[in-house]
Amino acid sequence: MEKELIAWPDEVKRRSPGIGAYLRPWATTVGLIPAGWAAHLAWGDAGLTTGLAATGITAAGACVTWLSWRLCRARTWYAALVAPATAGGITAWMATATIAGVGRPWVDLLVVGGAALSGLINIHTWQRNQSGGRSGNTVWDRPMPTWREVCQLLGLRDVRMRVVARTDTQIRAEVTVPPGSTVDSLQGRRDELASAYDVAPGAVRVIPDPSRARRATLIITTQDVMGQLIPWPGLDPDEVGTSIADAPLTLGVYEDGTPFTDEVDNRHTLVVGMSGAGKSVYGKIKMVSVAARCDTFVMCVDLSKSSQTIGPIRRAIGWAATTRAEAHAMLAALERAVTARANYLGERGLPGWTRDCGLTLLHVQLEEAADLADLDRLVKLLRTARSTGIHFEISLQRATWSNIDTDTRAQLGDGVCFGVRDEADARFALPDYVTEAGAAPHHWRKSRPGAAYAAVESAPPERHALAVKMYGPPSTQTAEENVVLSAAAESLPDQDAKLDEVTREAFGQAYADYHLRRAGTEPQQDALVAADEHQDQEHTVTTAADHDGEPAVTYQTPDPDPDIPTPSLDDPIEMPPGGQDFAFGPAPRSRESAAEARARLDAQLNLWADQGHSRFRAPELLGALRSSGLQRSRAWLLGELKRLEAEGRLLHHDGGEYELATDREPVPA
Repeated sequence: MEKELIAWPDEVKRRSPGIGAYLRPWATTVGLIPAGWAAHLAWGDAGLTTGLAATGITAAGACVTWLSWRLCRARTWYAALVAPATAGGITAWMATATIAGVGRPWVDLLVVGGAALSGLINIHTWQRNQSGGRSGNTVWDRPMPTWREVCQLLGLRDVRMRVVARTDTQIRAEVTVPPGSTVDSLQGRRDELASAYDVAPGAVRVIPDPSRARRATLIITTQDVMGQLIPWPGLDPDEVGTSIADAPLTLGVYEDGTPFTDEVDNRHTLVVGMSGAGKSVYGKIKMVSVAARCDTFVMCVDLSKSSQTIGPIRRAIGWAATTRAEAHAMLAALERAVTARANYLGERGLPGWTRDCGLTLLHVQLEEAADLADLDRLVKLLRTARSTGIHFEISLQRATWSNIDTDTRAQLGDGVCFGVRDEADARFALPDYVTEAGAAPHHWRKSRPGAAYAAVESAPPERHALAVKMYGPPSTQTAEENVVLSAAAESLPDQDAKLDEVTREAFGQAYADYHLRRAGTEPQQDALVAADEHQDQEHTVTTAADHDGEPAVTYQTPDPDPDIPTPSLDDPIEMPPGGQDFAFGPAPRSRESAAEARARLDAQLNLWADQGHSRFRAPELLGALRSSGLQRSRAWLLGELKRLEAEGRLLHHDGGEYELATDREPVPA
């Protein structure tokens, strides 16, 4: 049985009910006997008058019954049931007693029905007293307005609404606007609808019907379930040891009570949320859930919190990097793995990774990815890794232009947005149709850990605007955050044994050095940045046609001269013609010194100041510098922009936009 929902103002103290509260329903039942006798005495043998009297009693009782339901329907299931039942029962008894009197079997029906209803009321009275005047979650103690009243209040004409589902926490309805209108007008009035229904800001969402321009789904969240903790139930025994293709990952619960599931094959994911919003717990649960499958291998880069985050689940991670050198070595190994895996799939005529193809699916978690100074190399890596069975999940607090560029964001098809600081941050992670429907994670900030919106490919688009409560720790105690996760990770088999030989060979010495470090035997210091034995081998890369219909292409990379020493990271890389799609590495760099490069940067800023171009973004400035011949990396430019900001020559605005300080002095070029 559902819990009853009753609202009592916090400042009102409920007194314990006296004996009268328990005797009142019984006294009402007994009192109906003399009332029925009196009605029968007055009209029982009056012929036509008897019928008219019974009809009048029935009509009056029907009005009272309808009014009882009308007033109580929005309060609780108990009030909506008991109040109309009481009024209807009294009406039926009085009409019957007027005609037939109070003899048997009518008095027997009164005793049985009245006793049952009185007993139910007594139980409710006792239970409400035990819970201090409340029983369950609370709602407003006045009925919610009807749709007609809302339309009159807001001036909406000819807009029809039909409720299709109603729970204690949510109302879902179908809305149809008049011909010639669209649902955009309703989307723009979500705040007014929330005020009319007296619910929280952001609690009203309008999701357009993709097949009908006049229709939409209206969702009204009457209670904030995102503030409740839903502990992670642990690994599902039926899914442990199965293929990642057998069943999706269950990571949370939608606000309407249905499970939230996600898949990791043939896509990449962007996860955004401010510190304390629940990203780390979500990421750990996802990594453990992926690692529990028989054909997966988890890799993780965390330069921010290092072992603090991934340490408790280290057994579930096949390869972890916590320093910048380790991260670069891992990314280089992944670049080689993309080549080898593409060759493997192409030789077998497979368009992408599939179950039982012989390759292990790689789940790569990049925690606080903004700490990776050079995200440029990820663009080409993400572009080619997707079809080879490598899933990247990039997690960061803000996905602004200064943290992650447009090209990288375009490769991240799935978006999960936890609580963020402002609406602009949400728009960087979620599609426009989700935010326009009413998704507002900036209302949560970090007050609702684990609450998120998930625009993922595995869920239909109409569910992208539904809030999700991701699974969390067993309690709000920080010390218990990893108790269940650590136990689940320790129960998993050795992850290294699941890695396929094609990928293991491509990982090369960097992966072997990682195992040496875990065993306590440090490898040579230069092994993290030097090329391994695979770099002197000739590679032929054949990519099969992917799911988007791109044709297969073959690339040839000749063997380098073995007598040539390992080049510096600052040396330019000359690529063969047509081989750019698999040319992973740093961008070409010009020969200017650091001082000369800064002078070119100052000259460009002075030129923009003279032209009145005072606001710009980092990609715009980088493009202007490269057009002038200065080939510096994005990481270098971000460092210079931070320096200029610290010197007071630039202002950094929310959303990744920079502005030239008005009082800056021109710098000689």
